[in-house]
Amino acid sequence: TLAVARGRFDGSALTDVRDILVAEAWEHGGSTAERGGTFGGRMLFGPDGLLYVTVGDRDVRVISDDPTVRSRAQSLRSHTGKVLRIRDDGSVPKDNPFVGRPNALQEIFTYGHRNPYGLAFHPQSGALWECEFGPMGGDELNVLVASKNYGWPLVSLGRNYSGTPVSEQSWWQPGIEMPAYVWNPSVNPTNILFYTGSAFVGWRGSLLVAGLGSKQVQRLTLNRQGLVVGQPESLLGQLGLRFRDIRQGPDGALYVLTEGRPSGNDDVDGSLLRIE
Repeated sequence: TLAVARGRFDGSALTDVRDILVAEAWEHGGSTAERGGTFGGRMLFGPDGLLYVTVGDRDVRVISDDPTVRSRAQSLRSHTGKVLRIRDDGSVPKDNPFVGRPNALQEIFTYGHRNPYGLAFHPQSGALWECEFGPMGGDELNVLVASKNYGWPLVSLGRNYSGTPVSEQSWWQPGIEMPAYVWNPSVNPTNILFYTGSAFVGWRGSLLVAGLGSKQVQRLTLNRQGLVVGQPESLLGQLGLRFRDIRQGPDGALYVLTEGRPSGNDDVDGSLLRIE
């Protein structure tokens, strides 16, 4: 499952480490034939001081069409396929959307997610944006609203790895939120950020996306209404690296965490790059 621990760093060591959340998202790791599963996780403090935590749907049968595990993303009695909202001690805010609702876990903020990896708050609107892996195609960018259902696996533009549709309804049905943007082919978005620095003046307000299997960083342009417009700009693909994370430094430079070896360099396997 996924857990969140809290400790205190004294400059050289962590002390007083304890779990503040152990998600109700238990699943075995999957066999080699099943190729693991969708175990995405990310945490981010919001402007409200609360901690937002993503939990993948734990589908260890990703190469099959078996919906048994993935269907838990629709159940409010499970943390799988959810975005959670907690205080920094693990307690539940009283204004969480499912507090007091019978047969619902109170930590849940939104549900119906497949493999949520990235979170970012819009610097102007304050809205929480989330990115997640789809199956074959159908990677999503969502604007999260408390209590809303984001569709997985009832609605998906992606296909199972066998080539069959994930769902009979690929785009929309009543009670389900539509994504703000869909990638097809997949970019494997592992994290996102809204650029606000001065090192890249022309990029201010852009959404930057770290791509894993696609081995690129993408820049998406948003208009004044906060909608994605035009085509993404692909960056750093010539390095041939998988991008795990992207952050903005206080100096406005970008920092990207990679895995894999740059072309022609067998001495490096995983690195932190500073982009000026």
